[in-house]
Amino acid sequence: MKEKTKRTIAFYSMISPWFVVFIIFGLYPMLYGLYLSFTNYYGFNIKHLKWMGLQNYHKAFTDSDAMYSLGRTLYVTAFNVPLSVAIGLGLALLLNRQVRGVSVYRTIFYLPSIVPALASVIMWKVIFSSNNGILNGILKLIGLPEVNWLGYDYATTSLLILLLWGAGGGVLINLAGLKGIPRDLYEAASIDGATPIKRTIYLTLPLMTPVIFFNVIMGIIGSLQIYMQPILLNGTELLARPIQPNYLYFVHAFQQIFAFQRFAYGMALLWILFLAILALSVIVFTTSKYWVHYETDQE
Repeated sequence: MKEKTKRTIAFYSMISPWFVVFIIFGLYPMLYGLYLSFTNYYGFNIKHLKWMGLQNYHKAFTDSDAMYSLGRTLYVTAFNVPLSVAIGLGLALLLNRQVRGVSVYRTIFYLPSIVPALASVIMWKVIFSSNNGILNGILKLIGLPEVNWLGYDYATTSLLILLLWGAGGGVLINLAGLKGIPRDLYEAASIDGATPIKRTIYLTLPLMTPVIFFNVIMGIIGSLQIYMQPILLNGTELLARPIQPNYLYFVHAFQQIFAFQRFAYGMALLWILFLAILALSVIVFTTSKYWVHYETDQE
């Protein structure tokens, strides 16, 4: 047996456990959900399914709640992804400096990203509370009027603040990217008279674009699937409808499935979300050739 064939067999043997699990618990449920989205499945008629064609998808695009929630989700994503990527990169640049106790600072900024979502929401509800809330207390202390952070006008702002609180989660990836930049480049730039700001703009940022690209893709995927935060920020039940500005797409799909037992329609909504994520990812991948720079030439 040829050496290449042996390596191929060894490779597929090693990944086979993951591949089997992926097919059973990943690919099969996805494809079965796609099939159900073309039927009248409502949870108790699995043996008497009726083929509905594209009716559920047509209903989704004519559903005002679905289109509104999709628009709000894209709106939140448009702010959340760029800001979280910028904050994560900015923190990494600060934490990449050789200062005393830098490991402690890195831990402090990373911790919010591993705090459970439920605990984070409870904490921020106390901060945003109109009744002796911490944030309103600070505003009152400096002579500014109190704000109803959980009300209609500021609900989305509060949600974005809550989401950006965990932006430090990208610090580890950004730090790894910064550590991978050769020090010789910085030394050569310093000899040529480049200031720290110019070294950051013309050297660090271009070499960090592959990491930024990864963070943008992962940010889009995560932001389009936000569910728990908007619900718990304004209520206490997972099936409760959040305040209208925070009525996001994944919330709408979840309620259609579990609150109203519209399983087929909910599957259609989720597949539309999958296509939206795929479309945005393709756009980012297509445009990446204009702003992502690699150390080696990419054909």
